[in-house]
Amino acid sequence: MANDTVAFGFRPLGKMGGAPAVGSQNQYEILDNYSSSIFQGDLVTLSATGNVQVIQTTTGTSILGVFNGSLVESNPTTKKPTWSNFYQQTNVTQGNIYAFVIDDPDQLYLVRSTGTALGNTAVGTACEQVYVAGSTVNGISGAFINPNNTTTGQVRVQAVSTFIGNEEAVTNEAFVVRIAKASQLF
Repeated sequence: MANDTVAFGFRPLGKMGGAPAVGSQNQYEILDNYSSSIFQGDLVTLSATGNVQVIQTTTGTSILGVFNGSLVESNPTTKKPTWSNFYQQTNVTQGNIYAFVIDDPDQLYLVRSTGTALGNTAVGTACEQVYVAGSTVNGISGAFINPNNTTTGQVRVQAVSTFIGNEEAVTNEAFVVRIAKASQLF
């Protein structure tokens, strides 16, 4: 049986040490009229001015955490607060645009891989994300990881996913990962 090829970005799963994830996240600002879309499950960082930005590269960027949605305080059309799984360019005249980011350094994520099937041999390796824009229909990220690139690595593989439907050592298998310590912003 082949694994599903649809990516879903970085899904919060649990925490290091077996503690349950309690859904904690922090609120940061997105620069008004920021031109790149950010999808639920995308890796994000902070700009020099302290605003959330999507990470579309593989190296050289410190990771703040994983984007979990946005709130526009005053939607330009409805003039009401608007929550969404994703952010797309918005020019607000009142209020701010907030990003909700899972930024716990001990958070684990479920993410689909692309490239050669590695199974358990990927555990402990560092890998890079493969950024793919998400869906504007459901707001979910399209990001994968590439477990073949172990030179620097934004994330580190903790385990092969044991969820039903994930076939180990087959292309597009899912892994449990954490943000690599060297890549963490804080």
